[in-house]
Order: sequence, then structure tokens, then C-alpha cells
Amino acid sequence: MVPSIRSVGMGRLCFALGFAVVGAIGLAARDFVLTQQPVPKGIPWREGLACLSGALLLLTGVGLLVPRAARVSALVLTAFLFLWILLLQVPRVAAHPLVELYWLGVGEDLSLATGAWIIYCTLTDADDSRKRIVRALFGLSLLPIGLSHLVYLQAAAQFIPTWFPMRVPLTAFTGVAHIAAGLAILFGIVPWLAATLEAVMEGLFTLIVWVTAVLIHPTNLQDWVNVLISATLSAAAWAIAKSYREAPWALSERLPRPAA
Repeated sequence: MVPSIRSVGMGRLCFALGFAVVGAIGLAARDFVLTQQPVPKGIPWREGLACLSGALLLLTGVGLLVPRAARVSALVLTAFLFLWILLLQVPRVAAHPLVELYWLGVGEDLSLATGAWIIYCTLTDADDSRKRIVRALFGLSLLPIGLSHLVYLQAAAQFIPTWFPMRVPLTAFTGVAHIAAGLAILFGIVPWLAATLEAVMEGLFTLIVWVTAVLIHPTNLQDWVNVLISATLSAAAWAIAKSYREAPWALSERLPRPAA
């Protein structure tokens, strides 16, 4: 039985489909197609590893939508995404700690990993203390993402279509907004609202930047990949937002009441 969109949730659905399609593209191209997965060109068996990675993303993405396979798929995908951070991103940051671009890679991969992890926590009815750890890590992931908008302000503004007004101020604003959302989630200050606004902002970025790029260059494979991964980053934020169980306008995460 195929689950309904309502039962799965829009965040989980987009997250699953994004990785499934990216995996299929990588498998067809026999290459690593994501900038978030910076595998060096000269490593042995690179093509075989790319096919294995593509197959894993495809299977776990589809598996997230299959009730019997969803838990295992979420766990495997979470572990695989954290492996990207440990093996691909951390060595670059350790070698060049002052290069913000490498911290951006850590932030994006951590955002994706925590998205998969919060889905796993939801599927397994994990206690709220574990969810708080995942949410805090997601909030932490937004800080280097926002900082990159400010450090590479002019370059980042070039991603916005030329027809859009005030590209540089808007880029600076979104950078500050990423940081503000990250801090709000990290410290539990209106976290549901912060995660929801982060998801909306990521979704608008996907539509304005990458959907526009695809419409202008519909045969550019990399633009299609960018649409998918950008939508997946937005879906991770939606999954985090959905994990909050208290009233949307609560000032902080609900704390357990002391026993009577």
C-alpha cells in the first residue's frame, strides 16, 4: 500500500524524492553529481563508488516512502550523510580552517544529515531529548550557511536572477536570516517558527534561483541537480519544523513538568 502525502508529510516526501532522483541521476551518469559530496577525482574505483553511492541514495530515498522499509532507510541514509561530513568535509576544514567555503560544505551536509535523522526519530517515536539534540545540530548547521552569504556576498548575489531587484541586499538579508534561524533553533527561542521560516526561505530560494535556471537552460543537468538538492535542504527544515509538538507560537521548546 502506497502511503498518502498527508500521512507521510510534505517534508519527508520531498526529502525522499529529492535523494531518490539525485541517486538515479548519479547512477546514470556514473559520477558524483552533488557539490555536497566532494569526492576527489583521483581516488581508486571512483566510478564504482559513484554508482554505489547513487544506488544507495536511490534505494533509501524510495525506501523512506515504503512503510516497512522507512525506518531502515532513514537510519542508513542518516549514517551515509554523516559519513560525507567525516570523510569528505572535515578533512578539508581541518586543512583550511579559515576557508568559509569548506565550512559551508559542512553546514549543508549537516543540515541534510539532521533532516534524515529527525525523520528516523519520528518513525521510531524517539524521546524528545534525542530530538532536541538533532534540532540543535540542525540549528548549528545553519550558521556557516548564513555566514557564507556574507563572506561571499557579491558572488552569492550572482545566483539570483538579474530580473530580481536588490540582489546584494537580499543576499545579505538571507545570510543574517539563516544565522538568526539557526540561533533560535539552537537555543529554543520560538524554534517552530524559526524552522518554518527557514523552510519557506529555502523553498523560495529553490523557486527563484534554481527553477529559473532550469527554465533558462532546461538541458543543463547540473541545474536540475541543484533544484533537487535545494528542495531537499528545504525539506530537511520542514521535517525539523514538523517534529515540534507544542503550539506553533510557543516561546520555547516544551519542558517536562516536574512530578507532583
